[in-house]
Amino acid sequence: DSSTMEGHGHVWTVRLYPGGHSGSTDDDQVAIFLHCVSATDMVKVKAGFRIRIPSSGKNYPSGKKLVFAPGKEWGWHTNFANRNQVLNDHSGHLVDGNLTVEVDIQVAQDKLPTWKPSIDVAPAWMKLLDS
Repeated sequence: DSSTMEGHGHVWTVRLYPGGHSGSTDDDQVAIFLHCVSATDMVKVKAGFRIRIPSSGKNYPSGKKLVFAPGKEWGWHTNFANRNQVLNDHSGHLVDGNLTVEVDIQVAQDKLPTWKPSIDVAPAWMKLLDS
């Protein structure tokens, strides 16, 4: 796991599996996932995201908004990168032996209800002006 980061009122981490993920069909694949640490059963987070490897210029968009819940992470079991390709010095993935990953997150929110005052303001103002 990466260190945690805060964004859009939530705590996130990136999980990188250099030896593949349990859901991978090919052990030669690097798997990467975005995990919302702060998601709970009561607070599910709907978000779209993009993972980018700046050194190689590769972009991996989620394609749609996905729901993050406890134990639910989203990413790529396969089709992210072949491990030999990532480790190859000429692929552009590694810079000085390090893999830099950027994550863009866009959180979707349900429309908030319109606020209405609890009292009718006009009569209260009229009463104030009469006094």
